Amino acid sequence: MQIKTYQALDMAEAIVRIKAELGPNAIIMSSRKIKNANGGYGILGRPLIEVTAAADDEVRQDQQQRRRQPQKQAAPPKPETRATGTPEALAAALDPLREEIRGLRELIGAAAETGAVGRNEMTRAAGLSEDLGSLKSMMSFMLENTKFYKGLNLEPNYLVCFRRLVERGVEHEFALKLITEVKECVPGGRELDLKNIVDLVIARIQETMIVGEPLTAATAATAADGPRVIALIGPTGVGKTTTLAKIAAQLAMQGKKIGLITIDTYRIAAVEQLRTYAHILGLPLEVALTPQDVPKALTALADRDVILIDTAGRSQRDGKKLAELAGFVGHAAIENYLVLSAGADAASLDEAVRNFGCVNIAGLIFTKLDESAKPGVVVAQNYKTGLPVVYCTTGQRVPEDIEAASGRRIGARLFKKEA
Repeated sequence: MQIKTYQALDMAEAIVRIKAELGPNAIIMSSRKIKNANGGYGILGRPLIEVTAAADDEVRQDQQQRRRQPQKQAAPPKPETRATGTPEALAAALDPLREEIRGLRELIGAAAETGAVGRNEMTRAAGLSEDLGSLKSMMSFMLENTKFYKGLNLEPNYLVCFRRLVERGVEHEFALKLITEVKECVPGGRELDLKNIVDLVIARIQETMIVGEPLTAATAATAADGPRVIALIGPTGVGKTTTLAKIAAQLAMQGKKIGLITIDTYRIAAVEQLRTYAHILGLPLEVALTPQDVPKALTALADRDVILIDTAGRSQRDGKKLAELAGFVGHAAIENYLVLSAGADAASLDEAVRNFGCVNIAGLIFTKLDESAKPGVVVAQNYKTGLPVVYCTTGQRVPEDIEAASGRRIGARLFKKEA
């Protein structure tokens, strides 16, 4: 196996050099943008790209022997026979776009000195730069995953959307399912532009996501039924107490009679944090130190419309603590909502849902959506578990930064341009 690293202005130039030296069967192992050695950032301010490629020695030797043997020269392929959507075709398609951008940059640079830069030129250059960035990004993605993406049979615009979904946390299986369903619903299989495909993907997420009724609409059916009892459970550090305070504040503002119970006696000052919220909102608070204290606390708050229970964070890998949690909130009358961080990785979320399943989970609440680079984990967990997503929180403010789960809003976040 021969491995070489190349530096070039763009991926198209790198591919040409790789094919020339390592042959057409070379594999792209990695690519990244770099600064050049003299401290400048690329040539004339442009970034360089560093690509690492590999080729099997035996394959290369066989290719070299074939090149030495006299062969009947084949007729050059007709331009229209080139497969659209292949990495080579995309590389070729970038050339005129790149030249046009260079020309516009020179024009704008010259005009800037005299203050004569036109708005049309600026808008056109910005649009072309964005198009070029999308195409180059998509091409690199295809090259790095050639074997997998050959079998997808997706046109370039669908592939761009597929890649964005994967980058933003939607796992391959569900991203492909979404894109395929969108593609199949287009009448006549006609080709769509990128914006229309994005709109259809967001609409499809809205249709397929299972969302739960907001807890702020929670009321007992009749006075005889007693209060509705809701517990927030989940791993450490996901923001259960703050989320509970947001829900309690919204219910209180609706005129509901709310009671609070905390069983979080492990974390330093946890009881005092909830006691502060209870004092500000004018709500009664009970503390349950043992599972036997929970029924007593529920009885003390029996005149309430809704009782919210704050629990201590548990590691999803600590079976003993999870069993202890089940002793506190395992009663049939308690609805347990699993609180997860949208910033956690997919494997940790899978593990949390699986292991917190030792108690019945009524739904999911995702926190820190505003901090997450991969909001698609919300979509993925919803698809995998079938558990309704009830809330997403988007900041620390109480009670403002909480919203009822919406497939459309979450879908829009997947395609929102990063700052």
